[in-house]
Amino acid sequence: MHPALERIAELTRKTEWEGRLWLVGGAVRDELLGLPPSADYDIVLKGDALAVAEHLFRAGGTDGNPNTYARFGTVAVGVLGATIEFATARRESYDPDSRKPHVEPATLIDDARRRDFTANTLMRNLHSGQLLDPLGMGLADLHTGVLRTPLDPAQTFHDDPLRMLRAVRFRWRLGWEYAPGLAEAILAESPRLDIISRERIREEWTKMLLHPTASDAMRDLLALGLLSRFAPEFEAMLGVTQGKWHHLDVWDHTLLVLDNVIQDGGHLGLRL
Repeated sequence: MHPALERIAELTRKTEWEGRLWLVGGAVRDELLGLPPSADYDIVLKGDALAVAEHLFRAGGTDGNPNTYARFGTVAVGVLGATIEFATARRESYDPDSRKPHVEPATLIDDARRRDFTANTLMRNLHSGQLLDPLGMGLADLHTGVLRTPLDPAQTFHDDPLRMLRAVRFRWRLGWEYAPGLAEAILAESPRLDIISRERIREEWTKMLLHPTASDAMRDLLALGLLSRFAPEFEAMLGVTQGKWHHLDVWDHTLLVLDNVIQDGGHLGLRL
Protein backbone atom coordinates (compact mmCIF):
# COMPACT_ATOMS: atom_id res chain seq x y z
CA MET A 1 0.00 0.00 0.00
CA HIS A 2 1.27 3.47 -0.86
CA PRO A 3 2.53 5.37 2.24
CA ALA A 4 -0.10 8.04 1.60
CA LEU A 5 -2.87 5.47 1.88
CA GLU A 6 -1.29 4.04 5.02
CA ARG A 7 -1.27 7.49 6.58
CA ILE A 8 -4.93 8.07 5.73
CA ALA A 9 -5.87 4.68 7.19
CA GLU A 10 -3.90 5.42 10.35
CA LEU A 11 -5.42 8.88 10.86
CA THR A 12 -8.99 7.60 10.38
CA ARG A 13 -8.79 4.56 12.67
CA LYS A 14 -11.11 4.77 15.67
CA THR A 15 -13.09 7.49 13.93
CA GLU A 16 -16.51 7.42 12.28
CA TRP A 17 -14.78 6.69 8.96
CA GLU A 18 -13.00 3.50 9.98
CA GLY A 19 -14.10 0.73 7.62
CA ARG A 20 -16.02 3.16 5.38
CA LEU A 21 -13.25 4.37 3.07
CA TRP A 22 -12.94 2.44 -0.20
CA LEU A 23 -10.10 2.78 -2.68
CA VAL A 24 -11.71 2.55 -6.11
CA GLY A 25 -10.92 2.65 -9.81
CA GLY A 26 -7.60 2.43 -11.55
CA ALA A 27 -5.51 1.86 -8.42
CA VAL A 28 -7.42 -1.31 -7.51
CA ARG A 29 -7.54 -2.49 -11.13
CA ASP A 30 -3.81 -2.00 -11.70
CA GLU A 31 -2.92 -3.62 -8.38
CA LEU A 32 -4.85 -6.76 -9.35
CA LEU A 33 -3.20 -6.76 -12.79
CA GLY A 34 0.27 -6.38 -11.28
CA LEU A 35 0.85 -3.03 -12.97
CA PRO A 36 2.97 -0.25 -11.42
CA PRO A 37 1.08 1.92 -8.93
CA SER A 38 0.24 5.52 -9.74
CA ALA A 39 0.51 8.59 -7.54
CA ASP A 40 -3.19 9.43 -7.92
CA TYR A 41 -5.83 7.64 -5.87
CA ASP A 42 -9.62 7.80 -5.62
CA ILE A 43 -11.41 7.02 -2.38
CA VAL A 44 -15.19 6.77 -2.17
CA LEU A 45 -17.36 6.67 0.93
CA LYS A 46 -21.01 6.74 1.82
CA GLY A 47 -20.84 10.02 3.70
CA ASP A 48 -19.33 13.49 3.61
CA ALA A 49 -16.08 13.44 1.65
CA LEU A 50 -15.20 17.00 2.66
CA ALA A 51 -15.44 16.10 6.34
CA VAL A 52 -12.80 13.37 5.91
CA ALA A 53 -10.45 15.74 4.10
CA GLU A 54 -10.89 18.40 6.77
CA HIS A 55 -10.16 15.83 9.49
CA LEU A 56 -6.92 14.84 7.74
CA PHE A 57 -5.95 18.49 7.30
CA ARG A 58 -6.53 19.28 10.99
CA ALA A 59 -4.54 16.18 11.95
CA GLY A 60 -1.59 17.39 9.90
CA GLY A 61 -1.92 14.55 7.43
CA THR A 62 -2.11 16.55 4.21
CA ASP A 63 0.45 18.49 2.18
CA GLY A 64 -1.77 21.57 2.11
CA ASN A 65 -5.33 22.82 2.05
CA PRO A 66 -8.00 20.60 0.49
CA ASN A 67 -9.36 21.59 -2.94
CA THR A 68 -13.12 21.26 -2.80
CA TYR A 69 -15.50 20.64 -5.72
CA ALA A 70 -18.80 20.99 -3.92
CA ARG A 71 -21.00 20.46 -6.98
CA PHE A 72 -19.64 16.94 -7.43
CA GLY A 73 -19.19 16.06 -3.76
CA THR A 74 -15.44 15.60 -4.18
CA VAL A 75 -12.35 17.01 -2.56
CA ALA A 76 -8.68 16.56 -3.49
CA VAL A 77 -5.77 16.62 -1.07
CA GLY A 78 -2.06 15.99 -1.29
CA VAL A 79 -0.68 13.36 1.08
CA LEU A 80 3.05 12.51 1.08
CA GLY A 81 3.33 13.68 -2.51
CA ALA A 82 0.36 11.65 -3.78
CA THR A 83 -2.92 13.18 -4.96
CA ILE A 84 -5.93 11.71 -3.18
CA GLU A 85 -9.47 12.47 -4.29
CA PHE A 86 -12.25 11.72 -1.82
CA ALA A 87 -15.76 11.41 -3.23
CA THR A 88 -19.15 11.02 -1.65
CA ALA A 89 -20.83 7.98 -3.21
CA ARG A 90 -23.27 9.39 -5.74
CA ARG A 91 -25.60 8.85 -8.65
CA GLU A 92 -25.53 11.14 -11.67
CA SER A 93 -27.82 12.54 -14.35
CA TYR A 94 -26.79 14.56 -17.39
CA ASP A 95 -28.11 17.35 -19.57
CA PRO A 96 -27.92 16.57 -23.31
CA ASP A 97 -25.35 19.29 -24.08
CA SER A 98 -22.96 18.76 -21.16
CA ARG A 99 -20.80 16.05 -19.60
CA LYS A 100 -21.02 17.78 -16.21
CA PRO A 101 -23.50 15.76 -14.17
CA HIS A 102 -26.16 16.63 -11.65
CA VAL A 103 -25.28 14.58 -8.58
CA GLU A 104 -26.97 13.35 -5.44
CA PRO A 105 -25.68 11.14 -2.59
CA ALA A 106 -26.26 7.44 -3.10
CA THR A 107 -25.00 3.94 -2.25
CA LEU A 108 -21.73 2.29 -3.24
CA ILE A 109 -23.64 0.22 -5.80
CA ASP A 110 -25.15 3.37 -7.33
CA ASP A 111 -21.68 4.90 -7.42
CA ALA A 112 -20.30 1.84 -9.22
CA ARG A 113 -23.05 2.01 -11.85
CA ARG A 114 -22.10 5.58 -12.80
CA ARG A 115 -18.47 4.65 -13.55
CA ASP A 116 -17.02 4.04 -16.98
CA PHE A 117 -16.08 0.34 -17.02
CA THR A 118 -16.75 -2.64 -14.77
CA ALA A 119 -13.05 -3.22 -14.08
CA ASN A 120 -12.95 0.29 -12.62
CA THR A 121 -15.80 -0.40 -10.19
CA LEU A 122 -13.70 -2.69 -7.95
CA MET A 123 -13.14 -1.35 -4.44
CA ARG A 124 -10.69 -2.17 -1.66
CA ASN A 125 -11.37 -1.18 1.94
CA LEU A 126 -8.63 1.07 3.21
CA HIS A 127 -8.71 -0.39 6.73
CA SER A 128 -9.57 -4.08 6.36
CA GLY A 129 -8.18 -4.69 2.88
CA GLN A 130 -11.49 -6.31 1.82
CA LEU A 131 -11.97 -6.46 -1.96
CA LEU A 132 -15.48 -5.52 -3.08
CA ASP A 133 -17.02 -6.19 -6.50
CA PRO A 134 -20.25 -4.21 -6.07
CA LEU A 135 -21.76 -5.10 -9.46
CA GLY A 136 -20.57 -8.70 -9.50
CA MET A 137 -18.93 -8.26 -12.92
CA GLY A 138 -15.68 -6.38 -12.35
CA LEU A 139 -13.47 -9.29 -11.28
CA ALA A 140 -14.69 -11.60 -14.05
CA ASP A 141 -14.13 -8.92 -16.71
CA LEU A 142 -10.71 -8.11 -15.30
CA HIS A 143 -9.64 -11.76 -15.36
CA THR A 144 -10.92 -12.33 -18.91
CA GLY A 145 -9.71 -8.98 -20.24
CA VAL A 146 -13.08 -7.60 -21.31
CA LEU A 147 -13.86 -3.90 -21.43
CA ARG A 148 -17.52 -3.58 -20.43
CA THR A 149 -19.65 -0.64 -19.25
CA PRO A 150 -21.72 -0.99 -16.06
CA LEU A 151 -24.84 0.25 -17.86
CA ASP A 152 -25.91 -0.06 -21.49
CA PRO A 153 -22.88 1.26 -23.41
CA ALA A 154 -24.96 3.72 -25.43
CA GLN A 155 -26.12 5.36 -22.19
CA THR A 156 -22.65 5.34 -20.63
CA PHE A 157 -21.09 7.02 -23.68
CA HIS A 158 -23.98 9.40 -24.25
CA ASP A 159 -23.77 10.62 -20.63
CA ASP A 160 -20.01 11.23 -20.80
CA PRO A 161 -18.58 11.01 -24.34
CA LEU A 162 -15.00 11.24 -23.06
CA ARG A 163 -15.44 7.61 -22.01
CA MET A 164 -15.29 6.61 -25.67
CA LEU A 165 -11.69 7.83 -25.88
CA ARG A 166 -10.94 6.14 -22.57
CA ALA A 167 -12.31 2.89 -24.00
CA VAL A 168 -9.80 3.02 -26.87
CA ARG A 169 -6.97 3.94 -24.53
CA PHE A 170 -7.73 1.18 -22.04
CA ARG A 171 -8.18 -1.41 -24.78
CA TRP A 172 -4.70 -0.84 -26.18
CA ARG A 173 -2.98 -0.11 -22.90
CA LEU A 174 -4.29 -3.30 -21.30
CA GLY A 175 -4.56 -5.50 -24.39
CA TRP A 176 -8.23 -6.22 -23.72
CA GLU A 177 -11.22 -6.78 -25.99
CA TYR A 178 -14.43 -4.77 -26.20
CA ALA A 179 -17.53 -6.44 -24.80
CA PRO A 180 -20.22 -7.29 -27.40
CA GLY A 181 -22.01 -4.13 -28.51
CA LEU A 182 -19.46 -1.70 -27.06
CA ALA A 183 -17.73 -0.80 -30.34
CA GLU A 184 -21.09 -0.39 -32.06
CA ALA A 185 -22.21 1.97 -29.29
CA ILE A 186 -19.09 4.10 -29.70
CA LEU A 187 -19.64 4.33 -33.45
CA ALA A 188 -23.25 5.40 -32.91
CA GLU A 189 -22.42 7.93 -30.18
CA SER A 190 -19.20 9.30 -31.73
CA PRO A 191 -20.80 12.67 -32.71
CA ARG A 192 -21.29 13.32 -28.98
CA LEU A 193 -17.53 13.82 -28.69
CA ASP A 194 -18.14 17.33 -30.05
CA ILE A 195 -19.29 18.51 -26.59
CA ILE A 196 -15.94 17.58 -25.01
CA SER A 197 -13.32 20.29 -24.59
CA ARG A 198 -10.24 20.17 -26.80
CA GLU A 199 -8.09 20.02 -23.67
CA ARG A 200 -9.69 16.80 -22.40
CA ILE A 201 -9.47 15.21 -25.84
CA ARG A 202 -5.82 16.20 -26.09
CA GLU A 203 -5.11 14.62 -22.70
CA GLU A 204 -6.58 11.25 -23.68
CA TRP A 205 -5.00 11.27 -27.15
CA THR A 206 -1.59 12.16 -25.73
CA LYS A 207 -1.76 9.17 -23.39
CA MET A 208 -2.50 6.92 -26.37
CA LEU A 209 0.41 8.33 -28.37
CA LEU A 210 2.81 7.79 -25.48
CA HIS A 211 2.02 4.06 -25.35
CA PRO A 212 3.78 1.51 -27.60
CA THR A 213 0.41 0.58 -29.14
CA ALA A 214 -0.21 4.12 -30.46
CA SER A 215 -0.71 3.06 -34.08
CA ASP A 216 -3.30 0.44 -33.07
CA ALA A 217 -5.14 3.08 -31.07
CA MET A 218 -5.07 5.41 -34.08
CA ARG A 219 -6.62 2.74 -36.30
CA ASP A 220 -9.30 2.15 -33.67
CA LEU A 221 -10.04 5.88 -33.40
CA LEU A 222 -10.53 5.99 -37.15
CA ALA A 223 -12.71 2.88 -37.36
CA LEU A 224 -14.96 4.02 -34.49
CA GLY A 225 -15.63 7.45 -35.98
CA LEU A 226 -13.77 9.31 -33.22
CA LEU A 227 -10.72 10.59 -35.10
CA SER A 228 -12.88 12.52 -37.55
CA ARG A 229 -14.45 14.43 -34.64
CA PHE A 230 -11.19 16.06 -33.51
CA ALA A 231 -8.57 15.47 -36.25
CA PRO A 232 -10.38 14.96 -39.58
CA GLU A 233 -7.19 15.73 -41.51
CA PHE A 234 -6.02 12.17 -40.90
CA GLU A 235 -8.95 10.71 -42.80
CA ALA A 236 -7.76 12.54 -45.91
CA MET A 237 -4.66 10.31 -45.91
CA LEU A 238 -6.68 7.16 -46.63
CA GLY A 239 -6.13 5.79 -50.12
CA VAL A 240 -3.65 8.47 -51.12
CA THR A 241 -0.96 6.66 -53.13
CA GLN A 242 2.65 7.80 -53.29
CA GLY A 243 3.97 6.47 -56.57
CA LYS A 244 6.12 3.46 -57.36
CA TRP A 245 8.57 4.06 -54.49
CA HIS A 246 6.00 3.44 -51.75
CA HIS A 247 3.89 0.32 -51.26
CA LEU A 248 1.61 1.96 -48.65
CA ASP A 249 -0.86 4.82 -48.83
CA VAL A 250 -0.18 7.95 -46.79
CA TRP A 251 -2.25 6.73 -43.81
CA ASP A 252 -0.54 3.35 -43.38
CA HIS A 253 2.85 4.90 -44.19
CA THR A 254 2.32 7.49 -41.45
CA LEU A 255 1.44 4.81 -38.90
CA LEU A 256 4.49 2.77 -39.90
CA VAL A 257 6.66 5.83 -39.29
CA LEU A 258 4.94 6.28 -35.91
CA ASP A 259 5.79 2.67 -35.00
CA ASN A 260 9.43 3.23 -35.93
CA VAL A 261 9.62 6.47 -33.94
CA ILE A 262 8.19 4.68 -30.89
CA GLN A 263 10.65 1.80 -31.31
CA ASP A 264 13.48 4.33 -31.29
CA GLY A 265 12.13 5.94 -28.12
CA GLY A 266 10.91 9.12 -29.75
CA HIS A 267 9.39 11.77 -27.48
CA LEU A 268 5.84 13.06 -27.77
CA GLY A 269 6.75 15.96 -30.04
CA LEU A 270 8.39 13.62 -32.53
CA ARG A 271 5.43 11.23 -32.42
CA LEU A 272 3.10 14.11 -33.19
